[in-house]
Amino acid sequence: MGRPDTAVMRRTALVAFVFLLSGCFAPQRDPNPSFNVSLESSTLDLERMRADPKPAQRPVLIVSGIADPSISTDAIFSAIAPTLMEPSLIKVDFLGTTTFPQARAALLQATRDGLHLGAEDAIPEVDVVAFSMGGLVARDAAMHEHGTERLLIRHLYTISTPHAGARVAGIPFGFPQSEDMQITSNFIVQLDEALPDACYELRCYAVTDDVTVGEEFAAPAGWPLWWVPVEPGRYGHLSGFSDERILADIARRLRGEPSITLREGTPLPH
Repeated sequence: MGRPDTAVMRRTALVAFVFLLSGCFAPQRDPNPSFNVSLESSTLDLERMRADPKPAQRPVLIVSGIADPSISTDAIFSAIAPTLMEPSLIKVDFLGTTTFPQARAALLQATRDGLHLGAEDAIPEVDVVAFSMGGLVARDAAMHEHGTERLLIRHLYTISTPHAGARVAGIPFGFPQSEDMQITSNFIVQLDEALPDACYELRCYAVTDDVTVGEEFAAPAGWPLWWVPVEPGRYGHLSGFSDERILADIARRLRGEPSITLREGTPLPH
């Protein structure tokens, strides 16, 4: 694959800059009754799991958001990888892609490369941990409708993913990935239409006061959302990929341990 041209890189940098600025410092929020866990206890829980790593049940893909050179994937990897015993953890980012078809192809190829598969080898079933736009790419790659190779996902864990669109997607960044993440886009509609036949279990997480995506859009309509209140001094959207509460719960589930969350989700605070 050739190097992206200067115009693409400028637009990508603009997206990253706007996403960084679109976080805001938030006031103190009450805990989520169905996900009532502190950062301190989650940090200790991750330390417990690192001291006693368990095997992953299948290969794990860690997937980034838009215009991210690997900041989110590095953070998720460093938190979760030590809790697993000799897993196949593959980091995937989409820097330089401008459309969802390009991102889907990049995800499939990175999976093949990371698992050292030959041209005739089928991609095995995987689990996916995705931040922001990466969750949409994973859902797109798992769709039957493309009529080509697809990603066989068993569990899809998404963090601050714009499943129902993103608040800032209406800003004219000038390339299709952003336009396709608008709340009323045909791409979002197609993903939702395919969801009832999806082969994976979808579990959606979010941090409150997310002015980039909007925590109210971080799960498909009618789908449970496991949210945590943003910590004072942290940015709502960009804290998601490093939030120990979310990462500890995902690590537990990847290890086959009980979730921290209660079965029934609690509505978002107003």
